[in-house]
Amino acid sequence: MGTVGVPIADVGRYSPAAQAVSARLVRRRQECGRAGIATQTAGEADPALDPDRTAAAVIAAVQGGVTVLLSADSAEHLEAGLNLCLDHQEAG
Repeated sequence: MGTVGVPIADVGRYSPAAQAVSARLVRRRQECGRAGIATQTAGEADPALDPDRTAAAVIAAVQGGVTVLLSADSAEHLEAGLNLCLDHQEAG
C-alpha cells in the first residue's frame, strides 16, 4: 500500500470531486489491506486481529508518516509507524 503522492488532507481541500476521489482511494486501499490481513495463513498473523481496523491503522501510519516526511525530510516517523503496525500483526 503506497501513498498516492500527497497527503490525503491536501487532496480533499481542492474540491468536492477531489475529496470524493480521495475517499474512494482510502476505501480501496483499506479493502486491499483488509483482504491481505484476513487471508493470512495460520501462524503468520495474530488470529485475533480485526482486519478492517488493522488496515485502517496502516493507512493512518502511512499518511501520517508521509506528512512528517514531507515536512521534516525524515522517514523516521513513517518507518516507526509501519514497524509498529507490523509488530502488532505478528502472531503472539
